[in-house]
Amino acid sequence: PIKTFSFQMKLTDSPDGPNVNAGISQKGGHIVWLLYNREIGESKLDMDQAKKAGLDFLKDRGYEDMVDTYYMKQDNIATVNYAYKQGDVIIYPDLIKLKIALDDGEIVGIESKTFLSNHTQREISEPEISMEEARKKINGNLKVSSSGLAIIPTDYKKELFCYEFKGKLNDSDFIVYINAVTGTEEDILMIVDTPNGVLTI
Repeated sequence: PIKTFSFQMKLTDSPDGPNVNAGISQKGGHIVWLLYNREIGESKLDMDQAKKAGLDFLKDRGYEDMVDTYYMKQDNIATVNYAYKQGDVIIYPDLIKLKIALDDGEIVGIESKTFLSNHTQREISEPEISMEEARKKINGNLKVSSSGLAIIPTDYKKELFCYEFKGKLNDSDFIVYINAVTGTEEDILMIVDTPNGVLTI
């Protein structure tokens, strides 16, 4: 757990508007969570613009080398997950979630506990198996559209160094994770592209 100071605030340019609530870490003074439940106007930004607004917000606050992974759109708000990227490896445990108002790109929600709890510069060794060897471990009918390296979290609080393969099988999109050290299949996720965003199950 991260010990926080909790704040309830009013904006100087909107003193009669809703509160902004936030939790700031007692160590380091980082935003652990923030919520601003203002009324969101009509959407004017598309998802690419919203993702960039979130990325700019993170960069301005010293969060470098973040990449957007998944997103959800609801009630004119985009919820975007940003993961840290070290070299050519996406570090999924180092995750920050932003809620972005689609009327003007303002950040109205932040959740960074996962990032603050996990983030460090990792010593990432070279894979023990090649990408070609890893690819042979997946279903041969999966039409791979992209591949790369990633570190993924597990339910038992360990991290696994994997090859990440994204592709299509029988008109469904999947992500397959093959351990880059042992060649073991570690996880399979189905990507569901809904009207509101991209989800994984």
